[in-house]
Amino acid sequence: MNDLKVPEKECDPDDPMELHAHAVPGDAGLMLDQLIEEFARMGWDAVRIEYLFQDPFYQAMHDLKLKFGLDAIRARITAVLSRHGVLRVSGEQ
Repeated sequence: MNDLKVPEKECDPDDPMELHAHAVPGDAGLMLDQLIEEFARMGWDAVRIEYLFQDPFYQAMHDLKLKFGLDAIRARITAVLSRHGVLRVSGEQ
C-alpha cells in the first residue's frame, strides 16, 4: 500500500515551480505542425487533435487556433496526418 501523502498548502502566486506560458518568437506554422505530429505519434486521430485547439486549457494550441483560424487548423491536421499517419499500437500478436 502506498502511504505517500501530498502535503497540503495554500497556492503561492510567487511559487518558482509554477509553470507560466509565454509567447516566444519563432515559426508558428512549424510549431503547429510539430504539435499535431506529436499527438498523432501518441495515437490521437484528427478529431481528438482538433479538440485540443478548441480547449483554452491547451494555451499554445488554442492561441494557434486564434492566429490561424479553425479552418486552417483542420487543413493542417489533415495535411500532417496524411504525411505521417497516426501511430497505432496493439498488444495482440
